[in-house]
Amino acid sequence: MASDRDLAQRAVRAGAAAAQRMAGGELDVRRKTSAADLVSAADHASEQAIVALLRAERPDDAIVGEEGASIGAGSRRWLVDGLDGTVNFLRAIPQWCVAVVLEEDGEPLATAVLDPSRGELFSAARGDGAHRDGVALRVRDGGPLREAVLSSFLRADKLRGTAPAAAFGRLAEAAAVLRMGGAGSLELAWVAAGHIDAWAQPNVDDWDWLPGRLLVQEAGGRVAVVPGDPLTWFVAAAPGTFEEVVALVSARI
Repeated sequence: MASDRDLAQRAVRAGAAAAQRMAGGELDVRRKTSAADLVSAADHASEQAIVALLRAERPDDAIVGEEGASIGAGSRRWLVDGLDGTVNFLRAIPQWCVAVVLEEDGEPLATAVLDPSRGELFSAARGDGAHRDGVALRVRDGGPLREAVLSSFLRADKLRGTAPAAAFGRLAEAAAVLRMGGAGSLELAWVAAGHIDAWAQPNVDDWDWLPGRLLVQEAGGRVAVVPGDPLTWFVAAAPGTFEEVVALVSARI
């Protein structure tokens, strides 16, 4: 696992360097599903740099990238998010990250999340703990939600109908503070580091969830996928806060 984690760390550094070289330049920004769901040349450049490194060092592993990379098949698969928080990156808001995770049969084995703006590298390997720049991480003890900092993500195209809005409303009313940063993998890393108590977000993709999920688990936190209609919620939290968050996103209107 250590060698996979080391490769994950080198991969996110390569991706971040590629993205940062493009900052402030011509980024060919395009809309994917909505005005808040964008992709840029920096996203593609980061993904390409990561894919090239992974292919060179793990030629037998499959690779799937958010921006279209699809290489190989098999039980071992690298998921690549070359730039999580594209809107922030494009507006020079220093809250974005690069994330990769190696998973097998849906279970994350090794991961790395790099915050280039702060120079912080989060990594984990299953059974070997979570670390930031070599220092072990631990989630907060976690008290009641009314004393907690909760992170989520609100986008207009996820609020169609009354049920999603109601769930967000319950979270906002219950938590001491509700933050919305716009870079899910980084916020999950912050749960692992104890900066925030909980994270809950609906309908996320594997590359937005699995990298941070392993960090939180290895730092002593709890995670869950909460099926629902119309939204399936993904939750990661300190143990003392976890059950309350799950109950709120599970509740009917």
